[in-house]
Amino acid sequence: MAINLPLRGELEPLVWESDFFQLKSARLTPDATAAELTAQALDDYALVQAKVDASETHTLDVLSALGFRLAEGETDICVTVTPQDNARPAGRLAAPEDIPDVTAIARQAFRLSRFRAPWYQPEDSARFYAMWAEKAVLGTFDHLCLWADDEQGNGLGFVTLRRLSEDEVRIGLLAVRPEYQGQGAGKKLMAAAKKWCAEQGVSRLYVATQTGNLAALNLYLASGGKVTRTAYWLYR
Repeated sequence: MAINLPLRGELEPLVWESDFFQLKSARLTPDATAAELTAQALDDYALVQAKVDASETHTLDVLSALGFRLAEGETDICVTVTPQDNARPAGRLAAPEDIPDVTAIARQAFRLSRFRAPWYQPEDSARFYAMWAEKAVLGTFDHLCLWADDEQGNGLGFVTLRRLSEDEVRIGLLAVRPEYQGQGAGKKLMAAAKKWCAEQGVSRLYVATQTGNLAALNLYLASGGKVTRTAYWLYR
């Protein structure tokens, strides 16, 4: 059955990513009201990314016909924060001297990401998330980074937060030190994030994760989250 072309949308050059990965990249946002995009326009870039709602099956078919391939699924979740979350254990605000630990954890925690082969080099994902974590500690990307410690004061992992509005915050990264995985460290990090939000009067905490990351999905749902969106990342 023929796909009903053309593709309409906005093509935005990704200047920072192009420089960081040394790969001329753009982001395609499908939009039925925008100008038609040709295969030649897409060919100007070594890599074109598109994020499409899972329900937009026609758009997915059109992109597939133009050579886009599935990179990963993404699930977006909204966690409700209540005043009672203020009683949860607090996290410690990460400081510049914590950057080596934070980046070491980030390099290992996000290897299975959309920044993967065959589109990216093997170490690109580790470099990208290490820089993201470092910038969160410095407050230059996400706004802050919280540590969660065990009873002996050992750092279990970190969670980064970005303030979206007076009432909304988004988790950027949540990562557990490898030796503490499966021991409830993720719950402590979520508790720290919810406590910070409650202290700030925030009632909605958003987080996105890979659709195939069942451990993360279960953590966020057990923390009071509800799925708000499912989407696919496709690359050409």
